[in-house]
Amino acid sequence: MSSKEDLTNLIRKTQTIVSILLFFIISLFCWKTTGLEVKEIQISHWGAKDMTYSWLWNGVIILLSISILFNNILFIKQHHRLKNKTIPYILFSFVGLNLFLVGVFNIEYGILHDLPAWVYFFSYPLSVFIMAYLNRGSLLYREWFTHLIFSIVMIVLPISVMSLFEGLAIPEIVHSSIVSLWNIHTAFKRFDII
Repeated sequence: MSSKEDLTNLIRKTQTIVSILLFFIISLFCWKTTGLEVKEIQISHWGAKDMTYSWLWNGVIILLSISILFNNILFIKQHHRLKNKTIPYILFSFVGLNLFLVGVFNIEYGILHDLPAWVYFFSYPLSVFIMAYLNRGSLLYREWFTHLIFSIVMIVLPISVMSLFEGLAIPEIVHSSIVSLWNIHTAFKRFDII
C-alpha cells in the first residue's frame, strides 16, 4: 500500500470515528439541554429553529452525511473483491445526499425534511444489501454474510422498536447506532487480496 493510500485510510478512519463520536455527544447534549422527551419526538426536533443549539445539531448531521459518503465511497473503491461498483457508488451517494438534505432542511420544512429522512432510513440498508447482492459471487462468504446481516439488522431492529414508543427518536437512535457500527466496520476493514 502506498503512503498516499495509508494517509487516505488514516484520514478516513479518523473522520469516521470523530463524526460518529460528535453525533452521539451532540445527541446527548441536545437531549439534556432541550428537555424534550426522547420517547415522544423525532431526533430532528433538536434541529428546529426554536431550539438554542439547532445550528449545532444540523451542522453535525451535515458533517455526518459527508463522513458517511466519504467512508462508503472509499470503502467501495478500495475493496478488491467488489467487482460491481457503479450501482453501490450511486446508491451510497444517494444515501449521503439524503442525510445532507436532512441537515440542511430542518423539521419545519415539512416534506423537504421528512422525505429525505425516510429515504435515508430505508435506502441505507437497501444500499448495503444491493452491494452485497451484486457482488455475491466475488465476496468471501464471511464478507457477504456480514453485509447481509448489517442490512437486515439496520432495517428490522429500528422498525421493531417503532411500536414501543410514541415518537421516532428511539428507532432513529437504534438505526444511527447500527449505521455507526457499519461505518466503523468499513473504515477499519482490511483489504487482503486473495
